[in-house]
Amino acid sequence: MPSPAKTVRRRGRRQGEPVSREAVLAAAKVRFATEGYEKTTLRAIARDAHVDPSMVLYLFGSKADLFRESLRVILDPQALASAIQGSPGDDPDIGTRMVRTYMRIWESPESGPTMVAMLQSATSNSDAHEAFRGFMQNYVLTAVSGVLGGGEQARLRALLAASQLVGIAVLRYVMKISPLATLSGDELVRVVAPTVTRYLTADVDELGIPDLPDLPDL
Repeated sequence: MPSPAKTVRRRGRRQGEPVSREAVLAAAKVRFATEGYEKTTLRAIARDAHVDPSMVLYLFGSKADLFRESLRVILDPQALASAIQGSPGDDPDIGTRMVRTYMRIWESPESGPTMVAMLQSATSNSDAHEAFRGFMQNYVLTAVSGVLGGGEQARLRALLAASQLVGIAVLRYVMKISPLATLSGDELVRVVAPTVTRYLTADVDELGIPDLPDLPDL
């Protein structure tokens, strides 16, 4: 019969934590997608993930933090950064790579509906709004601006590109306004990519970007 010490090591938190984290994130994405931020509770997420509610708090701290981490799983900032960097065989145009990568998230039947629900929550609930804002500032803009060389000018370039892409998402996927909502994927890429390329690569004088001091994240 194993000793109590060995039993504790085999069943301790260190072994179970990674699995519990994945289960909680999977359950959270479903709840946020089907019920929105406001109606989703940590207790319901814990029940769906088959973990104790205290484990959800231990792993993520709060519902807002869990919302932000769920966004990070669906909209991977590193995927956007990799699209900017490119690799052999990729389209040579940086805007085309960026828009295609972004659109794949929204067009996917697995991630698209969840992103729609989470964006709607971010525009209607103050806590979800702050979580989305933190996700954009601390994850997306940091990853993308890092590839562009870092600094406040790079962050502004990344934010200008993001304003274009988020605006597209709201009008095409959330509000479904034609003709933007009815364009094919290839048509949308051809229309939007040149603007994203300009934001990311044009000379600072052409864009009118002022000298900006490096500031801490808000």
